[in-house]
Amino acid sequence: MEKNSKKKLEICFAVHADYNVIDEFSKEDYTQDYKDFFSNLYASPSIPFTLVFSGRFLEWIQRKNTSFFDVIYEMQNRKQVEILGNAFYEPFISMIPSSDLIGQIEYMTDTLRKHSYKRPRGMYLPYFAWNPNVLSNLQKCGMEYCLLDSRFFIKAGLNAFAPVCMEDSGKILFGIPSTYEFENTDLHPAAFYDFLCNYASVVTETSVVVFLSRETAVRFLDKSKGKRSWMEEFLERISSPDSVISLTHTGQIIKNKRIYQKGFIASNAIFSNQLVNSSVKQLLANKPNVYAMYAKMIYVHGLVNQVRGDKARKNNSSLDLWKAESGILFNLDCKNKKYNRDLRQYCYRNLLLAEKQTRIPGVFADSLTSLDFDLDGIKEFISQREHLNMYIHALGGKIFEMDVFSAYKNYADICSEETGLFVDHLISSDELETIRKGDFKSAVAKPVFCENLYQDVKFDRVKFELLMKTEGSFRSFNQLVSLRKQYSFNDQGVQVQYILKNESPFNLSAYFMVEIDLSVSPIEKKLASVSVYADDQKYEASQEKNTFSKVSWVQITEPEGKSVFTIESNEAAECIILPIYEKIPEAKNPIMGIRNLFFWKVDLNSGFETEKLLFFKVDAKKSGKEK
Repeated sequence: MEKNSKKKLEICFAVHADYNVIDEFSKEDYTQDYKDFFSNLYASPSIPFTLVFSGRFLEWIQRKNTSFFDVIYEMQNRKQVEILGNAFYEPFISMIPSSDLIGQIEYMTDTLRKHSYKRPRGMYLPYFAWNPNVLSNLQKCGMEYCLLDSRFFIKAGLNAFAPVCMEDSGKILFGIPSTYEFENTDLHPAAFYDFLCNYASVVTETSVVVFLSRETAVRFLDKSKGKRSWMEEFLERISSPDSVISLTHTGQIIKNKRIYQKGFIASNAIFSNQLVNSSVKQLLANKPNVYAMYAKMIYVHGLVNQVRGDKARKNNSSLDLWKAESGILFNLDCKNKKYNRDLRQYCYRNLLLAEKQTRIPGVFADSLTSLDFDLDGIKEFISQREHLNMYIHALGGKIFEMDVFSAYKNYADICSEETGLFVDHLISSDELETIRKGDFKSAVAKPVFCENLYQDVKFDRVKFELLMKTEGSFRSFNQLVSLRKQYSFNDQGVQVQYILKNESPFNLSAYFMVEIDLSVSPIEKKLASVSVYADDQKYEASQEKNTFSKVSWVQITEPEGKSVFTIESNEAAECIILPIYEKIPEAKNPIMGIRNLFFWKVDLNSGFETEKLLFFKVDAKKSGKEK
């Protein structure tokens, strides 16, 4: 009786080996850390471990130290370590399309098999981002179980230290409780043992996967001080006859278990070691600019899937798409705010690389199409040229994405939902003075046009023209004004014609302003060059000199020199040029882009109208596919 009532707890130590995009940005080198970890683990054959590799980590050690592969192979061959499966570029598995998820898991499996590793039976979920709908996809990839945060079990009313049997449409997958609670623990082996004993149960066999950080794992296995390592002391403690704890692998936990608790675990994820209690897609929907990246990802996924008859082209475009699906790029946990702009640019770069490869020479043709690009139920308009994409939204009638393929960059992405190209404003003289003082946001707090849903009056696919119309009320007198706006697209850019009409019975006196925002942030200390031709002279814009009269054109050259933007007016305009600052205090570089404000004084009698014309040109230098 005493033997049967003894507490039991199976512990599995695990390490997630990663070398992510931010490590690449900061040029980190963890070679010595992993050399210490693998060599010390290899020298301790009695200590079982579970290893999780990201695809980027495997690519990194392929470049840095291929001998790691041999050491890992030897440890797996003697059954000391178990290697779990993973989606290669670590996306939120509940966010990406099924075919991409299966493709990334199989790509990871194939990569492991190339190094003679066994086919994984278990699955690691980046950020523990779980959704029941992925269950059948994981099973299709040969996965028998996955790791889930133990707090998911508690929230579902389940035993947080026992595997669960989950079902979806008749498919079965086991979930093993896991925790990052001790990833940076400073507990001594005896204290750690006593703490874990609280999880043990006399009712059923309990088990948990304990993730350790890279640094902690190195410290626990370190023997350099001439003493026994932390792990050796812990192993000695659990080897005593009275111990209730045993060390094992994740796969062995499933093998040892005979009867599983049944349960349903709802969508959830862990960010900054906190439950989000929501699905990843809901988190995306709550952040418009992040959702725009997701919408672009879905769009490119559709393009890649349409590639037929060219396997190499499809495989290459798929790899670029998968890189753009990495969960870290969406920064939902807000841990890497200062890298936010770099992450977004990396995402768009790979999406554009993938999109470019789907364009078959001789088959691709210039087009102007309409579709619900951003998945909001409203059709957008897309102008596609060989080297330039422009996306127009009915809300505000603005260009919200502008892709230049020679630079593989979206120059409309400024991490702020209020920005775009050809954003329309009608303002008073007082509001203009507020803008001159640098307070743009307050001046346009009561918009006349830019928050309206523009009506598409004419859509000509042959001439590449789009005519839109909207109406609004101007300030305190509620003077009714209408605005017709025609985009005419060409290979170099776009021509935009405005016709502003006073529909009220009173005279209209205001300033018509067009906002053109460009993502040309500084690189290191090199700023974008802004040249202005005004009053028959050429000026260089600066923070001290940012207001110009009788402007003929403005030319902006980004710091890298890959793209030059020229904005011209058919008649002399006034122009204010303002920097757009990052809202994040710890940002590496506070300037996100440049806001160009072209404006004209308008005095219109009742029923009269005025025309304004702007020409926007992109000169892009060709560049190779450099990653």
